Amino acid sequence: MKDKRSPSDFLRRNGVALLCTAGLFVLVYLVVFNFRLSKPPDTISDYNAHMLWALGASTQSLLSSFYDGSRRLWYVFVRLVFLVIPNGWKCAAIVTAVADAAAYFILFRFLDRSLPEKLPRWLLAPLGLCPFLAEALMLPGGTFYWNEHALLGALNAWHNPTNIMVRPFAVAVFYMTVNIYSRRRYGRNVRLPVPESGFAFSGGFRAEFRESVFTRSELVLYPLCLLCSLWSKPSFLQFFAPAIFLFLLVDVIRTRGKLLPFCVKLALAYLPVIFLLYRQFFSAFWSGFVTSEQVSQAAAAAAATATDAAADPILTAPTGVTFYYAREGISSLGQLLRHIYEDWKPIVLFCAFPLFLLFISPRQSFSDPSVRLGTLCVLIGRAEEVLLHETGARAYDGNFKWGFVLACLLLWTVAISQYAMLFREKTTRGKLALVGGMALLAWHMAAGVAYIAALFQGANYLI
Repeated sequence: MKDKRSPSDFLRRNGVALLCTAGLFVLVYLVVFNFRLSKPPDTISDYNAHMLWALGASTQSLLSSFYDGSRRLWYVFVRLVFLVIPNGWKCAAIVTAVADAAAYFILFRFLDRSLPEKLPRWLLAPLGLCPFLAEALMLPGGTFYWNEHALLGALNAWHNPTNIMVRPFAVAVFYMTVNIYSRRRYGRNVRLPVPESGFAFSGGFRAEFRESVFTRSELVLYPLCLLCSLWSKPSFLQFFAPAIFLFLLVDVIRTRGKLLPFCVKLALAYLPVIFLLYRQFFSAFWSGFVTSEQVSQAAAAAAATATDAAADPILTAPTGVTFYYAREGISSLGQLLRHIYEDWKPIVLFCAFPLFLLFISPRQSFSDPSVRLGTLCVLIGRAEEVLLHETGARAYDGNFKWGFVLACLLLWTVAISQYAMLFREKTTRGKLALVGGMALLAWHMAAGVAYIAALFQGANYLI
């Protein structure tokens, strides 16, 4: 009998994916390394700033970041690579490229284990690569434009190394959560369960407490990936924690509490990261929640006393998070509706391809727990970006913006597996997925390719 764990079998199933992983690594490396040649010179962007902080940080501060709530995992790896390759830009490019390539290969491995064998792996591998080239880019024509100085209106994760650093851990946590839930919910490790299969409960409420939730590997990897995601950037946990809470709350109600023991055991893995998030939040937002009035008053006072025309009054505002939605200038229902439209339009622009697949097959799509969880992540990520805003010196950090971008990436990965399942069907929805899905995917990919081409021509960015 042929050994399925043999190197030849591994290469047969993963050969194309390994080539795609290598290609993505090279692409990300070249994009990041090319930022040093951007116009105007890249002196204040995320890469340059984070690279200088990483190389200038003391060893003690890097070590302390693992227990004081700091998010310096990217810094740690850059410092380690710098010991071998003493070039800051090359170190930044290598670490960022490894993180993105690892996220892709982790995604492929999860999809390889869960999707039917009839789907060719040589086709699944390039499909899985698409979100890493087109995610979080609006459709061409209304997305970004390049003037003589910068790329405008192009909020995109290519420019944020710490957000890319969190990707492999976010993908791992997301799909491990789906697998753990599916195993308990349906009694099997699948991604497209039959809704009529019911809940896989073996006994009563007390008996459920005796059921194991994690496998031996998950018992270590699941909390470790949660910790690493927080050490990289808080943007993932900020939207994923409330998303998984709401996701499980619905099933607790549907099962009349029978799923509660599972939820309690799953929640234990989140205790370390909740403590670190608490430390992280109050070290970064030391003044806590502030009001919009405080921010306006601080900005006005700074503007009135500023002697330097280039001074930024926003940076002198109280450091914290402000919660607001009733913006200035909303004096009628029409204006309120227009603001609501503008606030939620990015979901459609960023996720036209995933939303199209949900529209043509809503029942089948939402029977998949990964679709339900991914959709919740995007909705909560966008709501946090709209309602929560960082102030003061952290006004431009944009963790809530990067959270939404990361949530879109997760929904895109789910949509790719849905697309791979649908377009092979000889049904009406299969034909719609083949034609409409391919057109939208090509449109998104065109935006991604155009954006990357602009970066290679020396364009900098401006959010």
